[in-house]
Amino acid sequence: MSTDRHNKARTQSAGVGTVIGIALVLFMLGVLGFLVLNAQALERYFKENVRVELFLKRDLKEVDVMQFRKELDTQPYTFETRYVTADQAAEQLKQDLGEDFIGVLGSNPLLPSVELRLKADHAQPDSLKWIVEQLEGDQRVQEVAYNAAVVENIDANVGRLSLFVLGFSVLLLIIAIALINNTIRLAIYSKRFLIRTMHLVGATQWFIKKPFLGQSFWQGVIGSVLAIGLLVGLLQLVKHYMPDMLAFTDMRSLAMLFGAVLVLGLLISLISTWFAVRRYLRMNSEDLHWS
Repeated sequence: MSTDRHNKARTQSAGVGTVIGIALVLFMLGVLGFLVLNAQALERYFKENVRVELFLKRDLKEVDVMQFRKELDTQPYTFETRYVTADQAAEQLKQDLGEDFIGVLGSNPLLPSVELRLKADHAQPDSLKWIVEQLEGDQRVQEVAYNAAVVENIDANVGRLSLFVLGFSVLLLIIAIALINNTIRLAIYSKRFLIRTMHLVGATQWFIKKPFLGQSFWQGVIGSVLAIGLLVGLLQLVKHYMPDMLAFTDMRSLAMLFGAVLVLGLLISLISTWFAVRRYLRMNSEDLHWS
């Protein structure tokens, strides 16, 4: 009776250890996934804030300006437009300089303009060059100005960051699979003789694997739910102490992240269990004592 209780307690302890191991590894993967999602959102934010200044001809009528802006708004590359009159531009420059330059010059030399913000997909050096060339050919536009270096730097830096994050993600995923796999194998190790005995008395492989897979399924579910709970707790702390970190995260992205954690937890648990049981089924009796 005492031995049965001891074996039962040891089995429960191994199960709890497996769940905790799965939860911690998935939590680390979830944190990395959160950083990846924020990096993509941050890239989109910077690209959508790329501005092209379209300086209009001074004698352009108000109705023509509105028509020009309406045409811009219908373009596939336009995220947003804003019309800045010559007086508004002068007031802004006056605030920036800290002095009244119009009083010195006697007149306002600034032109009215339309500030064009591009969609992220079109905020690329090649696309931007084509857009600018098209706009420079418009007779209503006096001049087009934009900072090409900013766009090139965004692309270059995001490319390097993406490679680093991708490499680190693959490395962490391999480590996660190895840790969960070893945790599950250790849990099944204590039952290797039971697996062998069932096989010897004629039980089919599926019959033997089924209870282990069922247990592994629930361990994966519980581990994933715990990992998601830890992620939610971490996000609450981030929201409280560093709210800017969540400025680029939406509910859809978080739902995708939590769903990925759940699916990954189930897949790794079930696949690891399948191969661990299969390994002990193929061993002979002597190897079981030394494995």
